[in-house]
Amino acid sequence: MPILPDGAQAEAQENKNQIIVNIPSRTLELYKDNTLIKEYQIAIGKPSTPTPTGEFTIIEKEVDPAWYPPGKGYVVPSGPSNPLGYRWMGIGSMYGIHGTNAPWSIGLAVSNGCMRMQEEDVEELFELVNSDTLVKVEYERIKVRIDNNGKASIGVYPDVYGRQRVTVAGVKEALAQANLGNLVDDAFLETLVEAVPDRQVVFAQLHKLKINGRMRPERIISWEGKKHIPVMALVDSLHTTVTWNEGNKTITRQNLTAPGFKRGNTIYVNVEHLPVLFGGREVWNDSQNCLELMLPVANLDGQLLSGDIQRIGDTLAVPALTLAQALGERVTWRPSTAELLVHGRPAPIRMIGGQPFVTIQDIGKVYNTAAVWDDKSQSIELSYPLYTIDYSMYLDPGEEFL
Repeated sequence: MPILPDGAQAEAQENKNQIIVNIPSRTLELYKDNTLIKEYQIAIGKPSTPTPTGEFTIIEKEVDPAWYPPGKGYVVPSGPSNPLGYRWMGIGSMYGIHGTNAPWSIGLAVSNGCMRMQEEDVEELFELVNSDTLVKVEYERIKVRIDNNGKASIGVYPDVYGRQRVTVAGVKEALAQANLGNLVDDAFLETLVEAVPDRQVVFAQLHKLKINGRMRPERIISWEGKKHIPVMALVDSLHTTVTWNEGNKTITRQNLTAPGFKRGNTIYVNVEHLPVLFGGREVWNDSQNCLELMLPVANLDGQLLSGDIQRIGDTLAVPALTLAQALGERVTWRPSTAELLVHGRPAPIRMIGGQPFVTIQDIGKVYNTAAVWDDKSQSIELSYPLYTIDYSMYLDPGEEFL
């Protein structure tokens, strides 16, 4: 048997199929590479013969299994009278996943501890898993899910074995662990806990977010048909800052302001207001359920310099002090007179939000740096130097700088 390095061996284990059975919801979920492939409804053990919880492995697979009734001393061959159906996947200690000749029992707690599936479902699952597939059997009355279409839902399920009490605090904790804690209020959760709906209840539509070619971990949320973006995802991507006004419910960036709203500790801005605060362009990728944003940035020699790009009439400007620091230029900034000196000489600047900006037309004159606007990538590409400097004129005969 080939031996893999520790990291490779762990990765290979992670990439295997995995089955998760949840007793209160009477569901079996098949995962591949940590992605939910399909969910099946199942029957579980009755309270007097409960389905065991823990981690197991499929140790045997059998087509047309025979059934040996406990303590009866006879065998029921494969066929319509066999309660195991036509597929068996054993997980040890006489327990397994199998079909059934009583399809009405699916969704109920009626078995001797095994997990029953509809015959067409178990035959499908049988072909998708191997004999070493991990099977986790859990007892979780609260299920938080985000499906492949971005629908976020939460379910509260019956306490079939009388083992677990559900509280609003517990539901909040489950939502927080899924980074969804700011999307529902207490009244909704109290109703959910009291009703025990025994199903998943959708509470939000989520979308993926990509900014300047990079996928963000944060999600866009949709309310009343409009998409809202977590502001900190934009701030972090652009290395910029914003101010939240709790009284007016507004977001301010430089001298630009747009309405927003706050859920928990997260501030959101409507996608419709993005051009006001950040400019750029957006593309909706329906196949990936993803909003792709190209927001204006300045790159210096291929590295992000700043996302604080300002449009002034028909031109663009970058923060003068940020660029000077990146270039190592010797500058003097006098806020009281709004004067910027570069090598002792006044530089042409524009004041925005109390900070000096330099236009792309003036960057070459002020910093000897080339500036080109790339409309496709929505970026100002800066490269230094614009003109090669001959330092030999500053050398004395002994090759020392004067």
